[in-house]
Amino acid sequence: MKKFRLTLITENQKSLEKAKKFAEMIRETLNCKNGYEISKYEKFENSYRIDFIGQITSGKNTAEESIELTDRICSPWTATYERTENNVELMFNKSDISNFRRTEFNVLNWAEFGIENE
Repeated sequence: MKKFRLTLITENQKSLEKAKKFAEMIRETLNCKNGYEISKYEKFENSYRIDFIGQITSGKNTAEESIELTDRICSPWTATYERTENNVELMFNKSDISNFRRTEFNVLNWAEFGIENE
């Protein structure tokens, strides 16, 4: 079984409570059974770093499942695909063309999604 790691960097989150509420919405959206780690992100003012670790359920096409999971949050994502390992790394950078699936997700500034082999 493969695990994924999703790292999110927020913006305009003036309190830990708001960042936790955002993290819970993401956890529910991804149907992630595991919890998350959250910490202040010092590089930007009013920002938090949130890390999730979850399971990739399909053993056949991890790239497709990765894209489907991240698209539940926002788009577009930049993809790096390793065909031989059937792994994908996805990166999101907020821009004028960003599309968020829920209005509450617009506090997302940057994200990275990757597969971790066991």
